Parts: sequence; C-alpha cells; structure tokens
Amino acid sequence: MFTEKRAENIAFLLNKPDMDLAFVEYQGVVYYAHYPKGHLAPSSAVVKLLQGLFDCFLDHSFFILRQRIYSTDALSEMCKGMLKVVAKRASELVKPQDHKIEIVVKFQDVGGIDPVVSVSQLNDENKISLAEIQSLSLFQSAKDSHSYFDFTKILATKVRRGEILHDYDRNIAAILVDKEQRLLSYGINSNSKNKTLHAEVNLIQKYFELSKGRKIPVGAKIFSTHKPCKMCAGMIYHWSENPMAIEVLYGIEESGGLSRHTVLDRFKLNRAIIAP
Repeated sequence: MFTEKRAENIAFLLNKPDMDLAFVEYQGVVYYAHYPKGHLAPSSAVVKLLQGLFDCFLDHSFFILRQRIYSTDALSEMCKGMLKVVAKRASELVKPQDHKIEIVVKFQDVGGIDPVVSVSQLNDENKISLAEIQSLSLFQSAKDSHSYFDFTKILATKVRRGEILHDYDRNIAAILVDKEQRLLSYGINSNSKNKTLHAEVNLIQKYFELSKGRKIPVGAKIFSTHKPCKMCAGMIYHWSENPMAIEVLYGIEESGGLSRHTVLDRFKLNRAIIAP
C-alpha cells in the first residue's frame, strides 16, 4: 500500500539539493524526473515526468499514469492542466523524509538532464523550419486576425491522416505572432503516440528553444484551429511574460470537458474568432 510516509521516504531517497522531484510507482518501479528549482522553462518536474513516460513507453504509459503522481513542488496551472489531460491524480509538496521504511523497488529516470524533455515522437510536420513556414505566400499576405487564422487552418492540413483515425495525429495547428506581425513559432498536433504533444505545447516548447529561453512577449497573439485544452491553456499562461496580456484566438470549440473552464477561460484571455 502506498502511504504518505512511503512517498516521503521515496522522495528522501531521490532527493537532490536544488532540485524539484516528481515520481510515480508502478509494478515495482519508481519512475522519476528532476527539475532545477527556480529554473524558467515551459516545463517542471511533473511535466518532464509525464512527457518522459510517454516518450519511453508509448502505450504502456497509460497504465503507469493511472497511479498517483507525487511532486515535491507545488502544482502550477501548467502542471495541473497536463495532469488533468494525461494522468489521473497527484499529490503536491511531498516532503523528503527518512522514515526508515524498507523500499524495495527499481528506480528509473525518465526525465533526463535537460529542463525540457527532448521527445522523439514529434511528427515531420513539426520539423519544418520557421523560415520556411514564414516564407509561405499565405503568411506573407496575412494582414489581420482572420487571415492569420486562415493560414493556421492551412497549416493544419499538413497533418497526414489515414483510415484508422486514432492512429494518426489530428488536424490541429497553432501559430504565435508578435505585435510586429512576425512569426515567432508554430506547432502542429502530434499526440497520437505522446498525449502531451498538442499543437500549442509543441508551439511553446519550440519557441523556448528558438528564442533561447524567452517567454511569450507582451502583445503577442496565438491563433489555434481548436480551443486550447486545460494542458495547453496552462502552458500558455505559464510561459507568457504577462499572463494577463496574452490573447488566444481559436476556431473550433471543443465539446469535451478538458477544454472547458481552463485558466484562459477564467481570465477571459481566449475567444473564438468569428468569420467576417
């Protein structure tokens, strides 16, 4: 039985100075990820754990993530959103303590040393250079929100589909444009294998890499073909210079509960774009 003291003892065994920790236990293995305390990235120990589990185990991660996740840090909106979408339950602020409990398990690091997990399941559509995307004539001719949204819809059609739809990525895309109308990043859905890789997550983590760690600047807009879910909304909110100044415009209103009552909804930071 997994008790609070057992969780604290495992946290004690895995504790590293100046590192946050997230872990989950399943069938005699403790899977874990560390994250530098105070480091700024669209990531965390929890995000690294979840993305790392999908990257390592694909479909088997479903069974692991039915177990309770434990975090030594507080759960941010970003963490809560990703947990809501791809996991079941979590406990925060677990204190590493040695209760002298015998812990007979294997330990497996699934997060690696980088602040953001370098996932292997990104589809080819997400590997197009930003310069190539920006050079497309439809983007060059875009002048207003509706034309940027039209460009985003065209970008979503690049996702390859097949007869068994759940085996393929969905036709969802998002772009990030600054107040000078420059393309800062884009993301295309690639979650058929890794459930964390929604278009907006790919956009933000790509922007983090391209901008060498900058947050989404004030005045920028995100255009998405679909309304951001709780996970994507949480990461957008987390990785904005001024979270209350971000504007997200979307097309399709998702009907599922995971896209309702998001942090962006709470502060009225996203809205459906209406055709002219």
